[in-house]
This record gives sequence, structure tokens and C-alpha cells, in this order.
Amino acid sequence: MEARTLGQFVTDAAILDSLRGMITDINARATSEAKKVGKQQLQVVQCFKCDAKKACCHSIVVARLYEGIVVAAFLKEANRDTPALRDELRARAEAMEAASPYEWRVPCVFLDGAERCTVYDARPTPCGTLYVYTPPAHCSDPSKPVQAYIPHAEHEVALQIEDEFRERMSLRKKVGRRYIGVLPRMVLVALEAWDRTDFRDYLRQLEWPSDADADRWQRRAL
Repeated sequence: MEARTLGQFVTDAAILDSLRGMITDINARATSEAKKVGKQQLQVVQCFKCDAKKACCHSIVVARLYEGIVVAAFLKEANRDTPALRDELRARAEAMEAASPYEWRVPCVFLDGAERCTVYDARPTPCGTLYVYTPPAHCSDPSKPVQAYIPHAEHEVALQIEDEFRERMSLRKKVGRRYIGVLPRMVLVALEAWDRTDFRDYLRQLEWPSDADADRWQRRAL
């Protein structure tokens, strides 16, 4: 059998379509649950009519490799995979990995000049499950309290998808390591592996973060 590239494998094995569907379902569930919780607490989700600066798109986002693959596929299909984009992803990833999540205030690499997400249909679950009940302006002011919907159930589903994805990809789970990282890094890794037939070996040899690294990138203010 002819060796397949990462792009060919996730497409031919219907992994890509499956991932897209599951991520969409998680994001849709969070939308519904955020509304339900708000109604129970007599609060309204503020994100649907937000006209403030998109502070949620100026924060560190930690994504899983499978989410990076979905975004990479979106970019490939839109002919947006360029050397310039990869350079920007690399620079942004390195800066983000070294930064404090409480100090990082940089527009997402996928945000356009009008503050619109240019990969919205492929956005990862950390973006698709984030909803707040406090005024949108609070998200841009570290001194203000922010009350957000906490997607516990959605997080558990995402972890399950990660395990299933790793098995389908024949990627062994390193002890204390996860196929996870900041969003620009995950998209870059997926793009760099996309046309490789040795993508499994390539992915295995990368320096994946520990749980402690991943926790360090998470903001606890919300």
C-alpha cells in the first residue's frame, strides 16, 4: 500500500470529517448550556451582542493537536497555507509559550482587522465554549470580575476525543505528555506534518508539553 501523508490519511479515513462534526457538537452544546445556566441564574449571555473589544480573541488559547489539524485543513482548503503564515504562526507560538496568560494581550493570529475570526467554522473548543455573563467590557479590564460559563462536560468530551484520535492515528501517549499546546503551535505542527508520509514519527519526536506546562498557560481569572 502506498504511504499516505497526514492530509491524505485524515481525509481518506474520514477522521477529518469526524473531528469537524464532534468539535461542532461540543461548541453547539456549550452555546445551549450557557444559555440554560444563565436562565437558571437569572443572567444573560453577553457574547451574542458583544460590541466591545474582542478580549477573548486577545488571550492565550490552548488547543489539542486534533483541533490544530482541523484548522490546518481549513487553511489548506482556502489556499492560505503560505511561508509567511507559517513564519507568523511560529513567531506567535514562541512568544505565547514564553508569556504569562495574565499579561498576554495580543490579537489572535486569525483575527482580521474588523475583529472577525477568519477560521470561525474551524475554531477550537476553547474558543467555541467561552461565554460570559458579565458586561463585555469587563473582559478587557483585569481589575473587573468576569463570570463565565464553565464547560466541564464539554471538556470531558474533548478529552475523550483526544484519546480516540490518538488511537486512530496510532500515536502512543507519552507518560506525562499530551498532544496539546498553544493554538498557533498546534496549527503550525499540523501544517508542517500535512504533506509528510512519516508524519507519525515526526509528531512523536516533537517536544510535547507536560500537564504542568499546559496548566501554566491557562488563565484562572475566569
